[in-house]
Amino acid sequence: MQRKKFGHVQVPFKRVHIELTNVCDFNCVFCPKSLMSRRHGYMDEGLARRIITDIRAYGLAEKITFHVMGEPTLHPKFFRLLDHAASEGMPVGLTTNGGGLGGRIGAGLLDYPLHQVDVSLQTPDEISFALRKATKLNFDRFLNGIVAFFSEYHERHPQTIFKFRFLNTTIPVRTIEKRNGPVRVVSSTRELRSVFGEWVRRLYAAEGEPHEKWGPALARVNRLVSYKWNVVEILPQVFFETYLLADWGHAFNDGPVKPAWAGYCDGMRDHFAILYNGDVTLCCVDFDGKTVLGNLKETSMKEILSSDPLGRIMKGFERYRLVHPYCRHCLGSKNTISWLTKPLATIVGLHVLRPFFYNQIRLFD
Repeated sequence: MQRKKFGHVQVPFKRVHIELTNVCDFNCVFCPKSLMSRRHGYMDEGLARRIITDIRAYGLAEKITFHVMGEPTLHPKFFRLLDHAASEGMPVGLTTNGGGLGGRIGAGLLDYPLHQVDVSLQTPDEISFALRKATKLNFDRFLNGIVAFFSEYHERHPQTIFKFRFLNTTIPVRTIEKRNGPVRVVSSTRELRSVFGEWVRRLYAAEGEPHEKWGPALARVNRLVSYKWNVVEILPQVFFETYLLADWGHAFNDGPVKPAWAGYCDGMRDHFAILYNGDVTLCCVDFDGKTVLGNLKETSMKEILSSDPLGRIMKGFERYRLVHPYCRHCLGSKNTISWLTKPLATIVGLHVLRPFFYNQIRLFD
């Protein structure tokens, strides 16, 4: 798709994240929810409608994604906002913890042909599910609700991209473990292949697929390794993904961080985020609103994306320079060797390799 200039950015973005709420019914130990200083709340329905309308009218994004912090399906007007997006012809991606898919939320979603559904499965078995601290929801209800919802939804809407996301803890994050104890989910290649294999069998059985059709998907799973990001298609338009656990830009780190001298980030390149109170931020990793550029209750989208501060940030990005102090901290390092090499790794990994792999698998997050 041909991109054009809108203020200081190139549009359309692959997605704009809209945080309907930062309230979540899970308390995952690997999530910075407990570190968030923002007040909890829900996006005003009128504001959400206007944001969706403006994104569509300006051609800002290929889709909107209900995601930053919180569980979007908890918004009291969630389905009315899905209706509004549909009336505007705006493709919608939903990122959910999956806890509500076995109940009223899942039943309601069956009527909506979303562009993409991402289930943050994270902890694929009963032992690791304890890391979610999901209050009254036990693993069996969680598992059965997700599988039943997937089976019916995929049958009704086979064109919808369905992605199950699993946590990869092959490389332990000591800062998180220092605060919250061991975080072990998928921690080796053997475990990765075992977990994915079990979930392939589970979903194929739910789909009623005969055993002889499982082989190609299991073969693809058995070629995966655990020390990197993985995405594998296990059914048409259905993907498994692992991502390496990170500490949200040193959010869990109490020690000193050397600010990055350079680097690359996808913020304001393929996405940006709008928090529930209307604040526009550079990226979805900024869980606490440290990079606010303006507020959509007070300023238009056009004015914010044309603002001088964003112009300076984008000019820096063009030269791999990080203007905003939060960006320098987020991509910073705790030791000199990492400080020297990490910027180059982000440039090669995110700017060169990631687009190549995304094009290969036809899937954007």
